[in-house]
Amino acid sequence: MTDFLAELQAHFADRYTIERELGGGGMSRVLLAKDARLDRRVVIKLLPPSVTATLSAERFKREIMLAAALQHPNIVPVLSAGDFETLPYFVMPFIEGESLRTRMQRGPLAVREAVSIFKDVARALAFAHGRGIIHRDIKPDNVLLAAGAAVVTDFGVAKAISASRQSGSQAAVGTMTGVGTSLGTPAYMAPEQAAADPATDHRADIYALGIVAYEMLTGAPPFHGRTPQALLAAQLSEKPAPLTTRRYDVSVPLSTLIMQCLEKEPGKRPKTANDVVRALDDPGILVSDAFPAAEAPKQRRRRMMEVGAGALVVASVAAAWVLTAPPPSPGTTADSGRQDSLRRASAPAAAAAASTGPRAVAVFPLVSIGGDAQAGQAAEGLTSELASAIARVSGVRVASQTTSAAVRQGVGSPAEAARALNVTFLVEGTVQRARERLRVSVRLVSVTNDSTVWSGTFDGTTNDALALQDSTVRAVATAIAATGRPR
Repeated sequence: MTDFLAELQAHFADRYTIERELGGGGMSRVLLAKDARLDRRVVIKLLPPSVTATLSAERFKREIMLAAALQHPNIVPVLSAGDFETLPYFVMPFIEGESLRTRMQRGPLAVREAVSIFKDVARALAFAHGRGIIHRDIKPDNVLLAAGAAVVTDFGVAKAISASRQSGSQAAVGTMTGVGTSLGTPAYMAPEQAAADPATDHRADIYALGIVAYEMLTGAPPFHGRTPQALLAAQLSEKPAPLTTRRYDVSVPLSTLIMQCLEKEPGKRPKTANDVVRALDDPGILVSDAFPAAEAPKQRRRRMMEVGAGALVVASVAAAWVLTAPPPSPGTTADSGRQDSLRRASAPAAAAAASTGPRAVAVFPLVSIGGDAQAGQAAEGLTSELASAIARVSGVRVASQTTSAAVRQGVGSPAEAARALNVTFLVEGTVQRARERLRVSVRLVSVTNDSTVWSGTFDGTTNDALALQDSTVRAVATAIAATGRPR
């Protein structure tokens, strides 16, 4: 145990036994401890000096204990608070399970699972808002999944930090987003919060909830891969791409609700979190036009076999000419949606820096959204063809597929897995099928700064799977060839 933890243990000697440090974000150091009096595990969150230099520890304690009054099944309560050598801390129950962030590292969620979490978090917000407490930092890291339910942690922390600032400290602290404090995380901040509008109210939490829902369903928040400053600018002025352009199986009512949560003007969002809960209670929220229920079992099995066979054909021939075939001429592709996708894909690649030396790339297994078996076969074939095509790019080393898959399975985040493989770029994506339609979404990520260098979405049909897969592989290979090493 380090000297610091030893001193902290001495401070808590009569109540808590510190077991280990769990690791926190920029906002706190997180410690797992045993409560000797009640024989249970707790989490102690200790704010660092970078946050607390301008805070009154005593006032922080008073403010954070207001959150202790929040007793709700979807809220992790505050048990106690205090300070250690002027560093404020608060204590919460230890929740057995995983964070939503950890869950999403395995890929986008099924719609039913995402809606269940969406509703649980909305219930927590409705209860807290009804008692005058705004969270101000709703994000996947603060949503924990346990015993089949989602619970929200760190309620009241942002208000406690804000209210306990000593007079004149605002200039020194600023918005504090740079250190990731609970006053706001740029990727999830409402426009009014990003602008430091003093009139910011509970509707900022509804905006953040919309971003979390968007990310659960698509695998990334709306403006992923940008610098904090660019993220804040996007929150103020840029409209996210509609959910229905990213997934087939999202119903129109669900997409409409999430996009309403993401309205730039607070007055255009749902008025309360209770309104969100009521909207999610509508059975139609789970019914997508992309998956009619009337398809006969025999017809469905036959269609699935056809899609599976098409995926195998694609996997066997696409790599043979992907880097040598010329781009399709305008008007020759099977549908205009794919032409648009190719145009979107080629622009970032063309603008990228020229290669400055050997690059190493890991191609992680593409994920089948919704667990569709035939989409899964297509994803497996596409993963293999991507690796083969990228390996043909001059000056590029591709990590073994077997090793990449094994490392990705055993390591937390994609970026961590890529660093374990000693690569500079990673390729990841999803494949989705809705009857005859297929959608492939792929992105190229720089491991150095965990930012998206290029991304593309490609649409086609099961009858046109070969052309769809070829378009995808060629665009990714082109992006790799045109992208230099991360700076």
